[in-house]
Amino acid sequence: MTTTMGATELSACLSQYGLQASGPARLLPGGHVGQSVVVPTAQGPLVVKRFNRRFDPARVQLAAQAHQHAARAGLAPPLRLTRDGRRTAQVADATYTVAEYVDQAERAGPAAFASALATLHNHLESFSPQSPCADFLQLPDPPAADLERVRRQTDDAASREAIDWRIKILAEFGLDTQSLAAVPRNWVHGDARPDNLLITRSPDRRLFIDFDQVSRFPRPYEIVRAFMACISPRLSAHLLGSTFRDYLNAYQAVAPIPATDRAIMIDLYLTIQAAETRTFTTPEGEIRGMPDFARARHEQLTWIVEHSGLLRGVAKEAQP
Repeated sequence: MTTTMGATELSACLSQYGLQASGPARLLPGGHVGQSVVVPTAQGPLVVKRFNRRFDPARVQLAAQAHQHAARAGLAPPLRLTRDGRRTAQVADATYTVAEYVDQAERAGPAAFASALATLHNHLESFSPQSPCADFLQLPDPPAADLERVRRQTDDAASREAIDWRIKILAEFGLDTQSLAAVPRNWVHGDARPDNLLITRSPDRRLFIDFDQVSRFPRPYEIVRAFMACISPRLSAHLLGSTFRDYLNAYQAVAPIPATDRAIMIDLYLTIQAAETRTFTTPEGEIRGMPDFARARHEQLTWIVEHSGLLRGVAKEAQP
């Protein structure tokens, strides 16, 4: 499979929708779990997304169902159906979706993002997939087990040092032996962050994209994870507290957060982030080095550990 989508590949995909390109395609930024290009057609510009091999057809189908579910409520750009009524297209060993292209979008601030996320979470309450699929997001239980397994398998000093540090965090916060099995799960976007929310200028719409990681997962985790994606780790403690308070209030104005969820959300986020092994392993489970992505995650975890007491206090005092 080529790194970029060529004209032949795009033509084979679009033909399944009864479409053809009317000009050259333009690559969109991102591409962590797939590659997206904007293609001009006689029916307007469309986004063709190709999923990488990590996403089997069942997972892509689930992502497309969640996307279409949100689109029916005006919370995502509509997906196109193939000529035989399918949400996804298959060309050789690659799977694709085609969606309407929304241009002229701007980035959301934390409060605006929280409001949009709460609206999406409310709507996902009625999401019912047509067929079962394994969750993309998994809860580590017990939290440190996978970290210890990966540590035994790697000889890379930098990876071992980072793993030791994460195990230490779990132990110091008393999170290493806590079971996560009883934490309630709901449908979540899975990758909720400002880059995956489009706020169109005219008309004013808030549209989520990239439902690739949609899963049954604890919602308090996604709420905090999305907040962390909205802010800079260079915020002062005072601004961090006030911004988190405004963020939670904006979310709760749409979807009240139970006190039990607010009480655990910071520890839950810390546990899952510290126990994460995907920064050390490939999808096949093999050890890999520490790329820029892993270092950024390491720095973010360091920062939230430093401010965890402040964030816990804000979360517990927030009023629904």
